[in-house]
Amino acid sequence: MGRQQPPPLVLTGLTMAHWKSHLEEALCWTVLAPIVRAKRQQRQARRAAEFHDRQRIDRLLSEIVRQHGDLLC
Repeated sequence: MGRQQPPPLVLTGLTMAHWKSHLEEALCWTVLAPIVRAKRQQRQARRAAEFHDRQRIDRLLSEIVRQHGDLLC
């Protein structure tokens, strides 16, 4: 018989986000760390802004329902 092939690398169950996270972690130990850090800070700021926007919208809608619930029926 011929040479045996190594088993194929199976990457089941891992999402692209999971791999991206691992790649970012690895890049943090390279000269690209400042770039990775800046992207993470941008992402965190965007998520925080979205979270606060959702909270503001929820408060606004709750206030509308509280004040004008009789008109919404």
